[in-house]
Formats: sequence, C-alpha cells, structure tokens
Amino acid sequence: MPKKTPYPLLFVSNPGPHNTVLNWHNVPEREFCFYARAFHTAAKTLVENLDLDRTPRSDWNACPVVFLYRHALELHLKALILGDGGKFLASKPDPASIYRTHCLRRLAQVVCEIVKAVGWKGSFTCEGVTGLGDFRAVVNDLDSVDPGSHAFRYPVNTAGEGSVQSHLTFSVLEFARQMNAILDLLDVTADALAATWDMQTEAAALEAELHGGNDFEPTIH
Repeated sequence: MPKKTPYPLLFVSNPGPHNTVLNWHNVPEREFCFYARAFHTAAKTLVENLDLDRTPRSDWNACPVVFLYRHALELHLKALILGDGGKFLASKPDPASIYRTHCLRRLAQVVCEIVKAVGWKGSFTCEGVTGLGDFRAVVNDLDSVDPGSHAFRYPVNTAGEGSVQSHLTFSVLEFARQMNAILDLLDVTADALAATWDMQTEAAALEAELHGGNDFEPTIH
C-alpha cells in the first residue's frame, strides 16, 4: 500500500529562518503591545486599500475594519494596564480579570485612573480628544455598539439576533481617523509610563544606596 502523503505542518515549534516566530519573549503578558500594534497596522492597511464610503453596496467592508480597530483598542488598553501603567496605582488591577474582560469602558476607566495618578491629565490629548472626558466618550460609544467584541465578527449574536443594531450608519474613514489618533496616543503613553517608572526606580535605588538601605519602592511625585 502506498504511503499517504502527510499534511504539512503550518504551525511548528521550531520554525526555520525568515519565518514568523510568535511569543519569542516567552513572557506573553508583555506582548500585548506587539499584538496591539499588529492589529492597528492591519486596520490601517485595510482602510488604505478598500474603497470605503464610496462604492455602493460596500457596507459590509466596514465590519473587518471596525473589528480590527476595536481589537487593537482593547489590546492597547490592556497593554498599558498590564505593563508599567498598573504599577502607578495604589491597588494594582488583577491580571486574570484584565485578561478575561472585553469591556472597553472598564479598561478605559483604569487607564484614566493611571493617567490621573501620574498627573498627565493635561497632556493626554490627541486629534478629537481634548482630555479624559472625550477619551471616555469615544471608548464608551464603541463599547455600546459592540460590548462583547462580537458585533462586527458575525451577522448574528449568540441569541440569534442581529449583531449590529438596525441601520447603523457612520463614516468608516472618520472612524478610522479618530481611532488612529487614540491608538497612537495610548502607544506613546505606554512608552512614557515605562520610561517614567524606570527613572523613578533608578532614583529610588540610588537614594536607598546613599542612605544605606536595601528596600525601596518607587513613588509618584
């Protein structure tokens, strides 16, 4: 009997050179930012290559765009909280709880608490967002349309009802422009928080060394 040709392995443990290698850090919770940037890049690429808001009956092309942006937003919020951002809070968020939730407004509330804790309310701005109030409003609007990250992936929800409310109308290009600004803001904020934490840690370590102490905790001034 002739041997059957084995199916090729699409995902392997030890890929060769020039292949995509996922989770190479072996610290998956630290890779939220990389996933967030990847989905953001995919969303921007899709918008640039689709004739959105112009061609009749191209309405459904908006679904993958919104899904990619929504997922990128969720990942960026989680990256900021699970990264160095959460360290600035008196009560650190439970990682398992953050992993499980898809609620954007809940994640945004934690991010707002972090921004307030470091005293950056006045600088947390971008195009279309003049402060934390505007930021929460945009996030809450998207969360109300798609509270469980489900609406733009399937035509029906788990109850068999329409995922998207009847005759939902919006400008995909305007939506993408606003989301690009917010995602970029979250990305640079996460980097700034990491740099701030490192500086405070180094300063606390130096102070402890000068005073002959070994235990220290970075503080927010």
